[in-house]
Order: sequence, then C-alpha cells, then structure tokens
Amino acid sequence: MTENEKDDFWDISKLVPKKSTVLSTFSTKEKSVLITIPDADSEDRFSKEQRTLSLPNMAATQARAEFSYSCERGLIKKVTVKHSPDKYDFHANFLKAALLYYDFKTPECEFARFYSYMPQYTQLTPPQKNYYFYWRSMLRSGKYIKTDYSYFYLYVYEILNLPDKMPKTEALRLLVKLWKEYRKTLPNIDTNMALWVQDFCLVYNLPCPMEDIKDFIFDVMGASGFKEFYLSDAQNMGRDGVSSILAYLSDYDWRRGKYAGGDNKEAYAKHLTGAMGILLEKLFDKGKIYKKEDDTELSVMERTAFRSALCTSEIKYRVSVEYRHISEETELRSIVTSALKYTENKLRMLLGIKSRLAVKEFSDEYKQIIDSYFAELFDKVNRERMLANRPEYERLYEAESVGISVNGADEIERASWNTTARLIVEDDDFEEKSADDAINSFVKEEAIAAHTEERENADSNADSYGLNENEIKFILGAFTSNNDVIMLAAEKCRLPIDALADRINEVFSDNFGDIILEDVEGEYRILEDYREDIEQWLNRQTR
Repeated sequence: MTENEKDDFWDISKLVPKKSTVLSTFSTKEKSVLITIPDADSEDRFSKEQRTLSLPNMAATQARAEFSYSCERGLIKKVTVKHSPDKYDFHANFLKAALLYYDFKTPECEFARFYSYMPQYTQLTPPQKNYYFYWRSMLRSGKYIKTDYSYFYLYVYEILNLPDKMPKTEALRLLVKLWKEYRKTLPNIDTNMALWVQDFCLVYNLPCPMEDIKDFIFDVMGASGFKEFYLSDAQNMGRDGVSSILAYLSDYDWRRGKYAGGDNKEAYAKHLTGAMGILLEKLFDKGKIYKKEDDTELSVMERTAFRSALCTSEIKYRVSVEYRHISEETELRSIVTSALKYTENKLRMLLGIKSRLAVKEFSDEYKQIIDSYFAELFDKVNRERMLANRPEYERLYEAESVGISVNGADEIERASWNTTARLIVEDDDFEEKSADDAINSFVKEEAIAAHTEERENADSNADSYGLNENEIKFILGAFTSNNDVIMLAAEKCRLPIDALADRINEVFSDNFGDIILEDVEGEYRILEDYREDIEQWLNRQTR
C-alpha cells in the first residue's frame, strides 16, 4: 500500500455514496434543469424518466413594479400592491415541479391518506402521488371525490403559485368551488380560504365572489380577519349583501333558528332579508353604519398576501388597503340584533307560528319600517283566511269559471234574439223599428243597468257603516279569535286596541242598534247573540 493509498483510506468523502445533483434554490440565471417525473405506464407509475425543462429568468420576473388601483364604489377605496420577494426563494423547486406536473394524469386508483403541515410533491409516496394526480384530474372534470386536507392544500398551492397558467377569473372560480365543495368534509379550511380568496382578489383586482359564497356567508364572516372585504359592495348586492351585513352586525343568526328551515326556508330567506334590507338602507342613510361621503378618515390595512400558504418568490406581495371601516359600536349591534328578532316575530305571525323571540329596546321608528314591509303581506293572508273560513253554502253562489269563448258568446246572442222574437206580439199596426231606434234603445238600457249597478255599490258601501279596511279586519280578528290580526289592525289605525274597540262599538250602536264587541279576559270577542249577524255582515264586505 502506497502512502497515497494510506491517505485515501482516511478520506471519508470517498466512502460516502455519490449524491444526485441538487437543484439550486438561490440561482437567478436561466438554465435547463433535470427533474424526474412519473411514468404512468410503469407498475408504480413513478419509474425514472428524465426530462429537461427550461425555466424562466426569475430575476426578470421578480422585478415587478408597485401598482395601485382605485375602487369606484363600496367600502374599499384604494389598493396598493407591491411585489416583495424573499432574498432566498426556499420554494423554487416547488414552482419548477408544479410547472412540470401541471398536465400530468394518472388512471383511477385507491385512496391513500396523506398528511403534511406544508404539503409538497417531494413528500408524496408513490401511492400518494398516484392518487393526487388522479384526484386532481377528477376535479378538473368537475367531480369532487374523496380527499384529505394535505391533497386539498397542495392543489390550492398550485393555483396560487401558477397565476399565469389560467385566467385570473377562472383561477378564482376554481378556488371558491374547491372551498364550497369541501368545506363540509374538511371544516377547518374556512379560515385559510377566507384569507387566501380575499388576498387573491385584492392582488389581482377582482371583485368579492359574493354570488358563490352567499350560502355560507355567516361562516365566512366569522372566519375572515378583514371583514370589510366581504362587505365591500354589500349595499349594492341585494339579498346577498343584506345577508353579509347581518352576519357581521348581528349577534343573532336567523338561519339557525328553530323555524327557519323546511317549508319555511324560502319565506325566511326572502322576507327577513327583504325587511331588514329596508332598515339597513335607513341606517346607511343616517350614517349609523359608516359615513357615506366622508373619505377623509379612511382606515388603512397592510398585510403580506397569502399568509401561511406555501408561497414562491413569484407571489410574494405586500398589500395596502384604504377602506371605510364598518362601525362596531355596541349600540348599532343592539339595533340590528333587535330589528332582526322583531322581523322574525312578524314573519312567525304571518306563518301562524305562535312562539315569539324576546326583543329588547327597539324604537318605534324602526318598528314602523318593518311593519310597513309586512303590511301588504298581512292583508293578503287575511283575505285568504276570510275566504277559507266562509260557510260552505256561500260557495254555491259563486259563478262557475269556464273561461271566455267567442263562439259561446255568439251562440248566447243568437239564442237571445230567438227568445226576443218569440216574445214580440205580432200586430198589423206594429211599425218595425229602424236600426237607429234599436241602437238608441240599447244605449238607454245599458245606462239603466249601469245606474242600477252604481246604486248597488253605494248600498254595499253603506252596509260597511263607513268603517275602513283595518277596522273591518279588527272585527274579523275578534270573530275568529285571532289576536294577531287585532293587534295589527290597531297598529295600522294608530289607535290603542281599547280605543279602536270603543269606536267600532259606537258605529254599530248607531247603525246596527247595539254594540258587538265585548272584553273577554283582556281580549275582544264578538257577542254571542250577534255572531250570526256579524258573520253575514263580514261576508258582504269581502264580495
């Protein structure tokens, strides 16, 4: 053994197996990189097949200028985006692999569990790689099959880090679709997705995807750290905007109420947001929610985009947002919460639900706004209930509806003239009337008929004793023992219940000959002696 050989014996580096070349994560020069990608035809689909990819010059891509844009409406007024890449791009290899794997697919295979705090391609075992690319191909065809958190986040990282692989609007749609489809099986994704969807929109100047998240906006508002983004254009979004504002300003979630589901779901969604939309507009006008025209005291929020996501240097951004701050005053939350409960009580009354929610300190001004929304709805329901409660024999007097027929009308006219001909007495001295005489006679008869109808209408008005529609509804409520109808009628007449009852009794005493209402344990009812008379009277008012 030579001296050199003896020295080599202690050279540890020569005993260690040769390592493959490691891709540099710090170089900014354009170069060709050797990367191993799957071979779908092999048994494990990942035998080694080497391909070469020419990557762009990262330094040139990173030299992006700062830019700003203004919003014409809503809470967000101005957004400034600054590209701020790290000195060292620790995830450059992820970007290179994502570009290579972007169109890769594998055939159907068994689900393989995968867990990683920050999932990357290098962490996947062959079975996990097989399932990931199969699952991703299913997503792209619109099929949302079983997955794990780590598969989910790996695909989200792909979308975030490859902003040039698809239009920004399409990428946003895909992010929101993933979120919506998997949030029930992966409930912990709300916090991250609320953050990343918000940042994606701010960085690329896209509107809040309210239409796609409206079904779970209450949960979004609970997860979001910058709620003004999801409220940014709420005032212009109709029912969806109302839902988002209620999710932020109310301590009560009406969607989880005892009666808000099932057959009542549509009524709740339509009328709670409808009535509250009117009230919220009033609060906006009063400056209770924010000062509409005052941009001199805008709030500023600065943040790093896509926080806690795997971000390559390509998508490292610093975002600054100037916005109107939505009020978080205790008084405002109290008003909105009480208004929402008061509105639900009105809706329960309309639906015939007896249970009521407790409402604290709600002003008459706001009550009148809610009442005005429900007034027409109560009128319609009361008319339907009156018709439904009519005695069966009265239905026999209704004309049968058979539609309109021109041929039928002609036949009736011919039969009428035949009958007329039989009734005319033939007389030698009879002088045939001219056509003008016949027309004059017809016009005269029509005028007589119109006068007769007018008199009948006048008699009908007289039969109401001069009572208005709401006073008649009060009587109907007393007749059907429906205190909700009584209370609503009194509210619309703007009179205390006792005062309105006294007025009705006075009118009936003058026109009918006696009072008809009596106080039975604090509730007004029709006197039993006059129930049949009042029933007939009420029926005449609805004809």
